[in-house]
Amino acid sequence: MGLLTALVCLLWSLEPAPVAARPQNLQQLAEITKKLTETSVGYGAIPSLYRPRYDRVQDASLSMNQDDVIFVVMLPDGPRLYPQRYMAWHQVVNELINDMAYAITYCPVTGTLAAYNASMNGLNLIFDLEGRLYDGNSVLIDRNSGSLWLQETGMAFDGPLLGRGMPVIPVFWTTWSAARQAYPDAPVLSQPRGNRPYGRDPYGSYRKKGTYYDNDILVYPVQRLDRRFHRKTSMLCLEYGEFLLAIDVAYVKKKGAVNFFLGSSALLAVHDPRLDVVRVYDRQIWAEPFLFVSQHGRLMDITTRSVWDPATGKALEGNMQGASMKQSFGVYSMWFAWYSLNPETFVIPGPGEVPAELLSLNPPGVDDPAKQEKGATSPPVSAAPGQTVVPGAAGSVPVPGS
Repeated sequence: MGLLTALVCLLWSLEPAPVAARPQNLQQLAEITKKLTETSVGYGAIPSLYRPRYDRVQDASLSMNQDDVIFVVMLPDGPRLYPQRYMAWHQVVNELINDMAYAITYCPVTGTLAAYNASMNGLNLIFDLEGRLYDGNSVLIDRNSGSLWLQETGMAFDGPLLGRGMPVIPVFWTTWSAARQAYPDAPVLSQPRGNRPYGRDPYGSYRKKGTYYDNDILVYPVQRLDRRFHRKTSMLCLEYGEFLLAIDVAYVKKKGAVNFFLGSSALLAVHDPRLDVVRVYDRQIWAEPFLFVSQHGRLMDITTRSVWDPATGKALEGNMQGASMKQSFGVYSMWFAWYSLNPETFVIPGPGEVPAELLSLNPPGVDDPAKQEKGATSPPVSAAPGQTVVPGAAGSVPVPGS
């Protein structure tokens, strides 16, 4: 259910939300309408797509470069691939599968990729671009009721559907090379009919340095900024329990695996090299949170040294074979856009990350791995002010207080 379910319930009950920056009731949600930014783009100038044509992977390869950006969307009938070069010119693809509506959305200005289940009590919503922006992010309008929606959150802030939200469905931001190898039989969005220059991105290029996608320029105003990350850092953003979380994608890819705590929840962000994406798992396995390391492209837990598949969260070899971790999904966004709406977001890298000294297969003072297997334990870890010590798979782990 992801990014919106808890918020929708809170809004309808008019109870305070755990993240105060977001609207806490319907009145505050409706206030968004007064803060929209007018643009030169009118309604209909950027046409959405409805049930478009698709190509086979081998046919699409004739016009794709290996490092072209591809959006993978996990729909009920299987994965579909959406080239960013087409999405930049249309921003919304409306799908209808088994009489259920789905909206695949992308805002180039904020780098926000999000896909939603757009069926609501038997009503299949169809979306277009309204033309105005909120914190640089696209405003959507549904043809069914004329309600206005935030693309980044999938929530209606104006109109008959005020306060309603759509559940997220899994999406992944990757490259053509990785996507075609991982999903050789997936349908690929065909080049839409029309005379738009689909080979040229109107906002810049993710394949070149110094364009809008990585410079420091903001074209439209935002409410607040944060200096912890470059403004246009690509973040994987999700809601987990009562918390909002943003993960620096490049940071996790560099480290391979990042163990962290979000409140009392033990989570793992891991690089899946097959699809070249970051995935988030609950690493609470049975009674204790496991700790993981990535070595030579293999994901291993420290407790049993079992080998896990980063693409599925399942143990492939070792004593844990057959066990699995639950995966969570979210949306992608540039840091400036996500933070402006969600300043209370917890971030990775950040204070919730498990210290590196706890992530060795051979704990300090243990030279022979066999000694560890005979019952040697890691030295105790002291809690810093504001932290709680939680027993973990490699000793006690300090956890930032909630």
